[in-house]
Amino acid sequence: MRKAVLLGWDGVPPSLVFDDLAEVMPNLTQLTKHSTYGPLRSTKPPITIPAWMCMATGCDPGQLGLYGFRHREPGNYKDIWIPDSNKIDSKKLWDFVGEKLGKSIVIGMPPSYPPPKVTGHLVSGFLAPGTDKTYTYPESLMEEIEDIVGEYSLDVFYRTEEKEELYTNLIDMVKKRHKLAKYLMKEKPWDLFVLMEVGSDRLHHGFWRFYDKQHHKYEPGNEYESKFVDFYRLLDKQLGELLEIMPEDALFVLTSDHGAKGRKGAFCINQWLEKKGLLSLKKQPTEPQSFEDLEIDWKNTKAWGWGGYYSRIFVNVEGYEEQGTVPPHEYERFRTNLAKELQKIKGPNGEDWKNIVDKPEDIYEDCKGDYPDLMVYFDDLCWRGSSSMGHESMYFYGSATGPDDAVHDWDGIYVTRFPGQTEAARKSQDILDIAPTILEFMGLETKDYMTGQAIRRQ
Repeated sequence: MRKAVLLGWDGVPPSLVFDDLAEVMPNLTQLTKHSTYGPLRSTKPPITIPAWMCMATGCDPGQLGLYGFRHREPGNYKDIWIPDSNKIDSKKLWDFVGEKLGKSIVIGMPPSYPPPKVTGHLVSGFLAPGTDKTYTYPESLMEEIEDIVGEYSLDVFYRTEEKEELYTNLIDMVKKRHKLAKYLMKEKPWDLFVLMEVGSDRLHHGFWRFYDKQHHKYEPGNEYESKFVDFYRLLDKQLGELLEIMPEDALFVLTSDHGAKGRKGAFCINQWLEKKGLLSLKKQPTEPQSFEDLEIDWKNTKAWGWGGYYSRIFVNVEGYEEQGTVPPHEYERFRTNLAKELQKIKGPNGEDWKNIVDKPEDIYEDCKGDYPDLMVYFDDLCWRGSSSMGHESMYFYGSATGPDDAVHDWDGIYVTRFPGQTEAARKSQDILDIAPTILEFMGLETKDYMTGQAIRRQ
């Protein structure tokens, strides 16, 4: 079995690291001179979950039944569940390796809590509740980690105005994770080595407005602009150190699950549905109120929406929902007409938006789980959706969950360097191409349900 390394940087857009920061990232720049690299198209939706699991399994979100962080409890309007490792039925890369008696080291891939049994070693990702719980496999690895890095950091709290503290915690987390990674790469046996660093995504949400000159909150000469760059300088240093100790005969793959760009604001999808006469309240909120706290008149509601980087629209169908109002024979016509209306939504000043509205059945190989009836991306992801109501306008610029400068974008990055590769090629690939690329190189079987194509040397 040939060896492969998969290094993940969460939420990194191609123009940032391949172009804007190329001079401060000498290891990455040098790597691209002998690699196939470029933009990596993310999943629909471009969200950490499901994107990393799609990359690791070769399945799309519909095949996994993962449509974001939150999912509906079937038949319930408001109860939700959040995916954990027990919800992923499809084989991950390390499962394929284990079947052939190979060994894997997996660090930080979400969702990987509770830590599943692997042939090798696994450290759960940022969805683990804390290091006071068992977050590794085997459990004994926890004590080893403490000996190596002290108190391990799974994630940082990033929706905060305490920027100095956030930045300090970010740097500490990245250094500890990479110190652990380098230790495991050198000291433990492995055929597949996987590391996902979530710090880049947290940097973007916390500091994007300090770097991006096009962001509406950007202030020239601010104190964090150089720190934003310094973070990537650190990430590049860690990349160089990993490349130095990895075997020369291994395939190296660097990826990102999605991109990032400035956040313009939030659009109140349920206030829009109410204005259209499709959602009714028993009691109007006198101030902004979360969807969970709203008193919705379900018997007079035809559709409702969820917020997030995109909006999920659910139709209140008779016989399926507890208090359904849309007859099944009218469902498809209702859904199609609603999609057309959503497509026409404009910005706060009447400007045209590049809205994208999908029916899940049109974009996925299969639709498992409780999928939404429509998926809406406002102005090509520049505006988030909000399910809260009681705002003075359908548009607002703050965040109910704390300060957040960035939204996700469609393209992440990939860099693949095959052993002995000397030539370079820059082209676009799809996130579903990663699993077949690694499996094929390692000499493992790909599956018919994987629609991605293995990346070649050029």
